[in-house]
Amino acid sequence: MDESSNRLLPLLYRQAEKSGLCDAEMGRLRGIYRYQWCRNHLMLSELRKVLAALRAESIEVILLKGSALIQRYYVDPALRPMSDLDFMVHPDRFEDASAVLLRYGYARRIDIQFKEIREKRLTHAVEFTRTVNGQKWEIDLHWTPLHRATWPGAHERFWENSVVSDFKGVDCRAFDATDQLLHVCLHGALWNALPPLRWIVDAMWILRGERIDWLRLMDHARYLNSVQLLQMALNYLRETHDAPIPEHVMDSLNAAVPSRYESLLFRLQTSSSYEMRADQLLVLGWMNHSRAYPDMPWWRLLGSFPSYLKTASKISRWRDFPAHMARRLLRRS
Repeated sequence: MDESSNRLLPLLYRQAEKSGLCDAEMGRLRGIYRYQWCRNHLMLSELRKVLAALRAESIEVILLKGSALIQRYYVDPALRPMSDLDFMVHPDRFEDASAVLLRYGYARRIDIQFKEIREKRLTHAVEFTRTVNGQKWEIDLHWTPLHRATWPGAHERFWENSVVSDFKGVDCRAFDATDQLLHVCLHGALWNALPPLRWIVDAMWILRGERIDWLRLMDHARYLNSVQLLQMALNYLRETHDAPIPEHVMDSLNAAVPSRYESLLFRLQTSSSYEMRADQLLVLGWMNHSRAYPDMPWWRLLGSFPSYLKTASKISRWRDFPAHMARRLLRRS
């Protein structure tokens, strides 16, 4: 099975077990479930230590992605496999949080300073890694939750509506159900080399027992220039999985008329980057970067565009760029 499908097997095992299913493959599924249970417990234990270190420095944190979904929805860690840990801090505490991770033994994946990221709005997060006893931990430290939303203030609505959470005795925050659904849908709708099938389960889990502020959801999507992505995701959930999404919400989203700019951006964001031509990749990069500077003339944006491309490619030096492109071409073939 492909990796995306494998990530759903612990949930399949739990549902099959609850249904009393007897099958020769149940033993293998139980083994996969136990493996993910152990692995996620280790990851969440590491996360708790990091959160405690950040809390000691009075740095407020919002949990993102897998850890947040496990904390608020899945509860059983085995049911939501994770490949890394994600959390967000206020932009003005990003350098302090980075210093805490460095003291704790983490190293930045690429050599970049937050001052450069903030001034040039190059990326939404920085990756940190740490290896202990052969086990590699990966943390994405965010200052804004979406890589397509790096303009000043893009993170503020998420903070305003976040809720207090207790993570294994450490105070932190998490998105409320409305922003959590939006975050899941906008990530899931994008093309990814590893098809993120689990976004469907994540979204259905949120919808199953939470009240969604649909007007705020649509307004936030408009603010993030992501109405088409949300429309595609919710249409799929409603038509394929009978998700409890009100008809007036879908009518409003389906009636929205995107500009040609938004339509082009949507088409590029949902296309396989391995099949896109070099000029299309550059156009997508330019559009993602230019959205961070909504009021800046294009000729001034050109000055920081090369730095954006380097950071988006996750390389520290330009001399590594040929190897990066060669890897992309090999995947494409």
